[in-house]
Amino acid sequence: MEGLPTQLKLVPPAAARPGRSSQPRDGQCAIEHWYRNTWGKDCVPFLDTFDFSPIRGDWGHHFLICGGPAVEQSVFVTYGSEFAQLLGLPARAITKTPFIRQIHEPYLDMLIEGYRQARTASAPVILEGTFDMAPEFEFEAVFMPIMLQPHWSNQLILGSLDFRAAEAAFAAPRRAAVG
Repeated sequence: MEGLPTQLKLVPPAAARPGRSSQPRDGQCAIEHWYRNTWGKDCVPFLDTFDFSPIRGDWGHHFLICGGPAVEQSVFVTYGSEFAQLLGLPARAITKTPFIRQIHEPYLDMLIEGYRQARTASAPVILEGTFDMAPEFEFEAVFMPIMLQPHWSNQLILGSLDFRAAEAAFAAPRRAAVG
């Protein structure tokens, strides 16, 4: 992905994230919830048994995409107000227009890559990095597959996107002592 330095990580259940704040982010909470809805190692949860109740009332930074192998025909099912605000989307998801036609650069490459990785993964996919246009902000995007039916090509991708100010960008500059 040109212009979008990211790292792709497959995260095991209840993984400790070294070097991170002890404050859980939406993505980590979503990953833990996703694992609670699986029935075994390397298993993707089914829609019929997935518990959406923790986010049903407030989707916040979460989003849900439905689609098949062709990202060009995949659509938002729903998303939260914080997600919409971060990406400049309407308050309610437009479900008849492919999501790639609704997202502006530079977010588009990150969402496409996360979607594609999650379609082939049997575990949550995390993309982390900064955008060239705003390197002082770090993003963390989580993409988690949910099966509609065992032999269907379409599936859901549950995700979460969060930004935060990079700590290094706002650290006070150190001045040399003058003697």
